[in-house]
Parts: sequence; C-alpha cells; structure tokens
Amino acid sequence: MKRLTSIAAMLTLALVIQAQPPATYQLKPTPKTVAWGYYDASTTPVLRIKSGDTVEVQTLITSTPARLEGAGVKPEDVEQSLRDIVKEVTNKGPGGHILTGPIFIEGAEPGDVLEVRIKSIKLAIPYAYNAFSPGRGFLPEDFPYAKMRIIPLDEQRMVAHFADGIEIPLRPFFGSIGLAPPDVSGRISSAPPWIHAGNLDNKELVAGTTLFIPIHAKGALFLAGDGHAGQGNGEVDITAMETSLIGTFQLIVRKDMHLRWPRAETPTHYITMGLHEDLTEATKGALREMIDFLVTQKHLTREDAYMLSSVAADLDITQLVDGNKGVHAMIPKSIFVRTQDKPADQPDIITLERGPCFGACPIYKVTVASDGLVSFEGFNFVKTKGQATARIKPEDFQKLVKEFEQIRFFSLDDKYERGMPTCRPAATDMPHNRSSIQLKGKLKSVSHYQGCFGSEVVKALFALDRKIDEVAGTDKWIK
Repeated sequence: MKRLTSIAAMLTLALVIQAQPPATYQLKPTPKTVAWGYYDASTTPVLRIKSGDTVEVQTLITSTPARLEGAGVKPEDVEQSLRDIVKEVTNKGPGGHILTGPIFIEGAEPGDVLEVRIKSIKLAIPYAYNAFSPGRGFLPEDFPYAKMRIIPLDEQRMVAHFADGIEIPLRPFFGSIGLAPPDVSGRISSAPPWIHAGNLDNKELVAGTTLFIPIHAKGALFLAGDGHAGQGNGEVDITAMETSLIGTFQLIVRKDMHLRWPRAETPTHYITMGLHEDLTEATKGALREMIDFLVTQKHLTREDAYMLSSVAADLDITQLVDGNKGVHAMIPKSIFVRTQDKPADQPDIITLERGPCFGACPIYKVTVASDGLVSFEGFNFVKTKGQATARIKPEDFQKLVKEFEQIRFFSLDDKYERGMPTCRPAATDMPHNRSSIQLKGKLKSVSHYQGCFGSEVVKALFALDRKIDEVAGTDKWIK
C-alpha cells in the first residue's frame, strides 16, 4: 500500500511539473551580466532558462558616458549601469557593442534552431545618437573626420526629432541579436554578422517578428544589444539612431528545424538573409536561402522558386558597414493564397542529413515529400554541390514510411551519440547522421552516430538511411 501511495505521489508530482507554465525572467545590464564586444561559446551564462520561457532583457547604448556628455547629454541622463560597466569591465573587445547575456537555454544543442519571438521593444532612455568617424562608414574618403549628433526621442508620439523640421518615425529594434559561434571559432568580434546572427542590423526585426538562428553551442547562449530607435537600410555612416532598449523575448528550441543561416518571419513577410564581405555574394546568399525556403517550405521546384523570387521577392541591402555586408530577401505571405501553410494540407516529409567523418564522407541533405518531390543539397565530397530536385512516385514514399514503422521510429530516443547511455562503447571519427519524418502533423528526428558499437538500433537507423538514399536516388548527385 505504501508503495502504491508513493507511486501515485510521484505521478502527481510529474503531472504538476508538466503543467507548469513557461517562466518569465528579467535580465538587466551590470558588470557581471554583459559581454562587451564579443560572442564566444566559452562565456559563462548569466541566466539559465527552459525552452519556451520569456525574458525581459534590458540593453545599453553603444557608447561611453564621456562621449555622450561630450556630445551634449546631461550627466544625470547617462544611465548609471553604463557608468558601472565602463568603469569595471576590463574583459572586452574586439568589438564595441555591450551585449546583455549570455542566456543558456536548456536542451539547446548544436544543429538545433533557436526561435526568438520578439514580443515587445520599449525605449529605455529619451535620446539616441548618430555618429561617424575617420576611416569608417561607407564613404570614409568623403568624411575623414568625426561628428556625433544627439537625437531626442518622443516616446509618446513615437518620433525622433532629428533637426528642425525633420521628424523620423520610431521603429525600435535590436541591431545585435545572436548566439555563440561554434567552439572552434573562439571569441569573435560583435561587429560582423555571421552564421550565429549577431550584428544583423536588420530594421525588420521589430516587435512582432520572429527570428530563427542556427545553434552552434550547447545552451545556445543568447545575447542582445545594440539598440536602435530606427535605421535606414544600409546604415551607411556605420550607426543608426543608437539608444538603450528593453526587449521581451520568448526563446524556443526547435529540434525540427535545421538552418545554415538566420531567417525571420514578420506578420506579413518571410525573410531570408545573406552575409558576406562581398555585396554580390551576400545578395546571392539571400537569394539562395529564399529559393531553399520556397523549395522546402512551400514545396516548389527549384526552377519555380527561382522564378517566383524574381517576380515577388524584394532584395534589400541590410547594411554595408559591418565587415560582412548584409542583404535580405522578403517575400509577402499574401501571395500564398492556397492553404498550403496549414499542417493538414502540407505533404508528409522524410529528411536525411549526412554529416562529416574523418575522411571524405559525402555531406548532404536530402528531403523526400509525399507528393514525390525530392530536394537535394550537397555541401562537401559530393558531385553536385548546391541544390537539385527530382521526382519519384508517391507510392515509393509510402514504402519509405513502412521502413520507418518497421523500426518503430517514433518510439526511439532522439539521440544515439557518443557519451550517451545509448552509445557505449563508441569509436571515433565515424559518420554522424540525422533522420526525420513528418507524418500527419507529427514530427520525429533521430540523430545517430555510426561508431556506436553493438547498438542494434543504430544499425537499423543506418540501414534506414541507406533505404532513403536508394528511394531518393541520391547516387546521381554523389558519385
């Protein structure tokens, strides 16, 4: 009887834990809660949360008290937290942004995606500045000197008073929202945006927008800063209307998404991004990401996706001044008049992602849809680098579904990797794959390492991978 009572109590406790709503936190900038000028996977987290939790993050203007006061800000209007950080923080650089964080999100692993829902953005101070200096900006040869302007902000009217007769509507956003880069990158400057997002300076990332960022380090390590009251596309003199902001973010770990570059979604548009030191390459990157989005999410052929991008997508210069230049492509949601965004109307999908090994293992991603569309993306050690498509018979997709059912795929653990109880003992330098299936609205992904000796499950998973390749016909793109 005591044992039954104990079991009942444990079950009750488990149900209570499961029923707990997502938590809400506050994070303010102090000398101990900021990373000044860098993103780094080895940075100690200042806050730990669960996926789905919400955090109100206060950020600071990218400047110093001395510069602000020198430009005309009254000493009493300079935030005390900025004074404290400038005085006490010595571990800084190579960039100049004061970033609040990092925040560790439980369950976030490399290969996942962090969904950042920007719930609200508020002004923290009633002023901003814009400035340029010698050797910086897009026209350094035309402006080889320094100038700084303090810009009053009217939060009630939501306008900035730039000069007599010039008022700019406020559209606050964070210039820098990012995660830790891969471990091997070490500490990187906060200035250039990259695969970790960071200093995107994308003025579309206002409240109500959702940003999707590839995760490259355990816990994701989220940081935000570089508040802007508004900005023009290009940010040509290297600053926007720089200010301090308070943002509320809901952070969600997405195991079902796998991205190479950041993407975003506004209430009206889908956004893809390209980042490169060469503007042409950045533009190609944004366009290729848009084509990939249309192929994988809207199930167009690559040819149709290319044509739709030409007639319906807008390519905008995000910024020209951050080292890696930015271009983003925007396509309106309103053109998709059919109900293809509804889960019930989307085709079922099977995906295989083959990762690196010690040697020349082909690295690629292949997706097979229930309507017969096969999408291939080759990365390394393949004959076809980039994207390609083909068609199979829909009944061949159903044969693959039966292969998943035979090994009870939906009942498997999510990971069979080195260091885990499901993978002991393990060899090194073997291939690492991820198989996924989305069936009738239900999604399941399993990552698995071939070096898990003695694991019958891993053997079955790699046999399944071979079957996916066989049905998809990936040989023509690999060999």
